[in-house]
Amino acid sequence: MIVTGPANDILFGMIEPISEFQRRQVEAATEHCIAKASQLYGRQFAAISVHFDLKGKCAGMYQVKGRSRRIRYNPWLFAKYYQDSLSDTVTHEVAHYLVDCLYGLRRVKPHGSEWKAIMIDLGAEPKATGSYDLTGIPVRQYAQFTYRCACRTHQLTSVRHKKILMRRAQYRCQSCHDFIVADVAASA
Repeated sequence: MIVTGPANDILFGMIEPISEFQRRQVEAATEHCIAKASQLYGRQFAAISVHFDLKGKCAGMYQVKGRSRRIRYNPWLFAKYYQDSLSDTVTHEVAHYLVDCLYGLRRVKPHGSEWKAIMIDLGAEPKATGSYDLTGIPVRQYAQFTYRCACRTHQLTSVRHKKILMRRAQYRCQSCHDFIVADVAASA
């Protein structure tokens, strides 16, 4: 099948997202992981909504909006790394859901000791991120804003840039611990 971009130009080497059959397998694996946790912890966990709408570098995401909870998966990364995603990413995201159910999200770190313990209980290695070759995967390009500190320049996304402008956040350099500020010379 030929994959085309927004201007109908052919995009060679693009990965196609997982099939409907594979989506059902991922949904079943998610349900199985939750059922396994119910047995392990002697408690019933509700089914969770699963979506295949994630793009970019992230293979999966547990998302909470108000009282709504869902797991989002990247169908392109799943297509390229199906077996790894089926075992690792599904368990990783279900573990976030279980941490929320058992401890609440405000009381724990995203990949803290509670999450790691649940990953181990589910029989998975508690690693926080995957490293993927994104060749052929649609990756969203974000605007970058140049900031500086005492030791170097930093590229910030529009989200962090906006937080600084709205005075809702300040960021420090991890090397020199100085606050980073907008690089006016780079913006001119």
